[in-house]
Amino acid sequence: MKSFKRDKVLIYAHHVPPQPSASATRMLSLARFLREQGISIDFITTKPGPSYHDGFSIIRCKGRVELLRSLSNYARCPILVSSPPGTPAAEVAAVARVLGYRVVVDIRDPFVSEALKTGDLAPGLSTSVKLWLERSLLSSAHVLSYVSVALQELTEKRFGRPRCAHVIAPNGVDRSTFNFSEKFRIECRKALNFGEEAVFVYVGILGGKSLDKAFTALAPALRKGAKLLMIAVLDEFSKDIFDSLQKLALELGISDKITWCFNLNQEEVAFHLNGADIGINPLPFNRSYCMPVKTFEFLACGVYPLNVVANDSALLSMFTGNALGTFSFSWDDCSRIACELMERVNDLRILANERSESAALFDRKDANRALAAALMGTR
Repeated sequence: MKSFKRDKVLIYAHHVPPQPSASATRMLSLARFLREQGISIDFITTKPGPSYHDGFSIIRCKGRVELLRSLSNYARCPILVSSPPGTPAAEVAAVARVLGYRVVVDIRDPFVSEALKTGDLAPGLSTSVKLWLERSLLSSAHVLSYVSVALQELTEKRFGRPRCAHVIAPNGVDRSTFNFSEKFRIECRKALNFGEEAVFVYVGILGGKSLDKAFTALAPALRKGAKLLMIAVLDEFSKDIFDSLQKLALELGISDKITWCFNLNQEEVAFHLNGADIGINPLPFNRSYCMPVKTFEFLACGVYPLNVVANDSALLSMFTGNALGTFSFSWDDCSRIACELMERVNDLRILANERSESAALFDRKDANRALAAALMGTR
């Protein structure tokens, strides 16, 4: 067996930087934090893309066989395994454990079990195998990390309490990248041909986000003069969703009110968020544990979050009053609130700096410290 290195960490994730996704954002923030501690970081994934980003080496494997071979040949060290998707993550975690790595599994979403519950995955042999793999992911870890206590409780209720240690590494924002700047606000709005109208913004993937309902809910405000900035991840899996959203926008009469930007890196996302006023955050009503990165990125860039959530959402306990953001518990309610926010957008802009400063409550460094301790064996 190769000697174990404690000055090196390997990070496995399906989505790695520079891909603009919540997973890649979380992993890049951790990698930068660890590098500041003098630890060498490599990424490993089966997704295509560049071999280097921000000074980090990215091992791009063609398929799972090459991925597992690369793990076998790599120097043994702590490895962070990000999930979802749970199926490949479970395979990587299990093999890494057998090969002698210290395995920390970072769980952001129990994708398979949730998709089965909501009907997005049909029961059957294939789904049963995926569910078994997702469950086995928990037993492969030396330490489990959850993004919220609510997610930990849900996971343990569904799969039982694992014997290994656990940490809570909550989603948050890297404020060295995401912050409010009046200069950027002016430059962005000029570049996108926005005037002084209210600008709503969405950031993230197109699949599984009820964006068809969000378009319908925002349509009255958009028809009254507001704009919608869509900062989207577009790939081969989301092309059909993009086409259907364009068709829906045409039917709703709001096509000319939507500006699309695709596959931006973190710095570009932060710049564009400065040009927006109200962030639309459509969360699945049946996933109360969700605490998405974009909520805190909105705040850090002075954007007012409009969260569409279940009435038991974990986010509710993190916000008091409605100065930092507001919550909607139905799409009809969201549509009404969107029109109200549009009318008082100037009042929202006055508090942009205050919202940005409040993001210190959700600093990504808290999660990075927890994950670093788990990886280094001090937790």
